[in-house]
Amino acid sequence: MKSGILLAIAIVISATQTSNQSFAGTWTAEHAGQTFVRLELEGAGATLGGRISLGDIELDKTGQVKTAKAAPRNATPIFDVAESAGRLTFAHKDGRDTDRFELKRIDATSAELTFVLTEAMRKDLVSQGI
Repeated sequence: MKSGILLAIAIVISATQTSNQSFAGTWTAEHAGQTFVRLELEGAGATLGGRISLGDIELDKTGQVKTAKAAPRNATPIFDVAESAGRLTFAHKDGRDTDRFELKRIDATSAELTFVLTEAMRKDLVSQGI
């Protein structure tokens, strides 16, 4: 993932619901007034799809967002969208890489978005002391 360890930890994002569906709507994460994640989900059930826009962030040693750049205006499509046990999983292309995410609802207007690390990524982070 080009933006460092963008979501190696869970980031709380908030929603503007477009309906009462479980995940449909626009979800955003902000830091210091800057929107650095924008996730737009449309549809229902097996037909849920959408797009995501991710800005670069820097995390402190505790995993909290230290700095964030605005999410680009152009969002990229998400795919492999699946909803199961109150969680939504999906993927998105980042250059040649495919990044995987999990969205877990906290309450009616907030959720945790987690970047799902592969075992290779985990080993690389450990080797860097992270």
